[in-house]
Amino acid sequence: MKTIREVLTAGASLLRNSQAANETPFLDAMILLAYVLNISKEMLLASYPDKIDQKNEDTFNNLLKKRRANSPVAYLINSKEFYGLNFYVDKNVLVPRPDSETLVEEAVSIINNFPTTKNILDLCTGSGALGIALKHSLPKLTVTCSDLSAKAVDICKKNSLSILGEELITIKTDLFNDIEGKFDMIITNPPYLTDEETDMMMEKDWPEPGMALRAGMDGLDFIRKIINQAPDYMEKNAYILIESSIDQTEEIKQLLDSGRFYNTRIVKDLSGRNRVTIGQSV
Repeated sequence: MKTIREVLTAGASLLRNSQAANETPFLDAMILLAYVLNISKEMLLASYPDKIDQKNEDTFNNLLKKRRANSPVAYLINSKEFYGLNFYVDKNVLVPRPDSETLVEEAVSIINNFPTTKNILDLCTGSGALGIALKHSLPKLTVTCSDLSAKAVDICKKNSLSILGEELITIKTDLFNDIEGKFDMIITNPPYLTDEETDMMMEKDWPEPGMALRAGMDGLDFIRKIINQAPDYMEKNAYILIESSIDQTEEIKQLLDSGRFYNTRIVKDLSGRNRVTIGQSV
């Protein structure tokens, strides 16, 4: 039998030589092997001299093949860490990105400065990462999560139960269609890729759901609708936080400025790139 170190080294080399999975080959291989062996990454590194049985090696190699075929590691292990929490994910929802933590951090900061902010709507919630992370940080909040995808809503419920120990209010709806009441804050990471960008990704067999990506000719179809409709569901001086691509934030700020919002600004992510656009309702 081979040692864990030998199998891990070979797996990382295999991914390193793959066009689909060559960005973080060692980390990807380490996460997959730790998953197969049901141990932590730290324990895996401490177990380098240990032997690995053939069944586990075969399972690991099968996962490597899927990773080389462009399946995200998160889908292969049905788990993704976000804001220090482990979320269940599969092909029905986007994989939460570290960049989105910027939105949660900014929301927490705003709420800490304005403690009357209690009622939150996470629009286009997907896995529920934003709303659940915010609720976990500030348990007294009332958080409603909504999404057009019934499967995404189910996954959000699953994650809220496993992470929070309770099921958040979850609604299957097309943006605000079935939303009632008014909120102190709306957070959203809506689809924001252009049709061209989405088509290119789908042609490359991108594994994430197209409906969570595609947003029209300029990628702003959903964001325009949200900015236009959101004030009807917001208390006076309520906040809206919108995540988008880097090159969309200035136009989103202009849309907010020309709508029923004030005090607009753009927040950069940890890499110093424009990521979240914020405004307050008049």
